[in-house]
Amino acid sequence: MTKHRSRLRFVLEGLEGLVVLPAFLLTWPVSKRWLDNWGSLPAERARIWPGDRLVAGQQKTYVRAIVIAAPAARVWRWVVQFGLGRAGFYSYELLERLVGIPVTNVENIEARLQSLTVADEILLHPKAPGIPVREIEEPRRICFGGEAAGASTAASPDPTRSWSIYIEPTDEASCRLVLRGCLEPLRDRSLAKRFGRALESPIDFVMEQRMLRTIKRLAERERSSPMQNEDVNKNQDESHRAT
Repeated sequence: MTKHRSRLRFVLEGLEGLVVLPAFLLTWPVSKRWLDNWGSLPAERARIWPGDRLVAGQQKTYVRAIVIAAPAARVWRWVVQFGLGRAGFYSYELLERLVGIPVTNVENIEARLQSLTVADEILLHPKAPGIPVREIEEPRRICFGGEAAGASTAASPDPTRSWSIYIEPTDEASCRLVLRGCLEPLRDRSLAKRFGRALESPIDFVMEQRMLRTIKRLAERERSSPMQNEDVNKNQDESHRAT
């Protein structure tokens, strides 16, 4: 049975989001360098990642990361469920609903959401095009975007971008969950476009750090919850019987 986050967690995390979002919007000119690389290591920031090649030419990049006391394969099961109409974004549901995204975050592993392939599209907003999966390697990475997300043209000067999720094992029982974003510079340097880019960065940080923290909570909680594993095995058995 699908489990959703409790009403109490929904409210408390929503209040947290309502506090931290304006705080980071106001302090971004000062905090930008640190928050662009929140939780990441120097080697992770200097590394060329597989998803980087989806964006040609000069890139603006950021890397955000968190340590999770769970094996990579377990973390993967949460990551692969990501998306609107799937397991949600693992972020601030209240903020997402306030901007018209009817998301509900799932708090358990769903066998029906464990399949994802190249060219599948993940929705971020019901009125926006999905972001395509460009590369996938279980249980290590999912790379979204690049040219398939809309290469720049005269009619559509928006820059290409990629957004990737990496799971880097540190040992058999832990890993690092890394988010890497690559974005071409703006071609349209109008005030509106520049303001939009400036606004986008702190919002991305606020939502992504909550996503990382939520996946950490869920994956580490699963370690001490044998019922979770029983539910997964039951769902997988039922799925196999249905096919």
